[in-house]
Amino acid sequence: MMSRKGMSRSRKIWLAVLAGAVALVTTFFLWASWKSDQIVTELKSIADRIQPEPAWESLDTQPPMAAALCIPLDGPCSQYSYRWDTHRKYGEGDLEKYIQQVSLSPREYKPCVRNPRFNAGGLDCRAIGVIDGWNVRITITDYGQEDDAHIVQIVVNKYGY
Repeated sequence: MMSRKGMSRSRKIWLAVLAGAVALVTTFFLWASWKSDQIVTELKSIADRIQPEPAWESLDTQPPMAAALCIPLDGPCSQYSYRWDTHRKYGEGDLEKYIQQVSLSPREYKPCVRNPRFNAGGLDCRAIGVIDGWNVRITITDYGQEDDAHIVQIVVNKYGY
């Protein structure tokens, strides 16, 4: 009878394949995490171009999200946004000022015009375009001249609004 010295050849191969698979999966998840952080940094750098005034109140927004690999089935894969209550009425040219701050060339532009027959005379104006391959949307909204909330929002994302 032959004695076994150490592991069999097939067991060594199996362990090597298993170690390789673990290393590959670990590398993928580390890369995906790094890429996600890189994407969030890029999205934030665009959103940070809006210069809020000191009196603006920051409102809760969706936490930043990023995806190294994206299949946009139910919304954007990567998104960063800010939303503020300015506590002041819309001023003529505000939307254009924000467009200039972020260096946006709007593909879609809806000017800030009050329509008493829509939304109680509230504002719903926006500029939408692309910066460095990312969709950028700037909106200004309120619910009429007498409303206390005056909202400015910037959303930077990929694949959807």
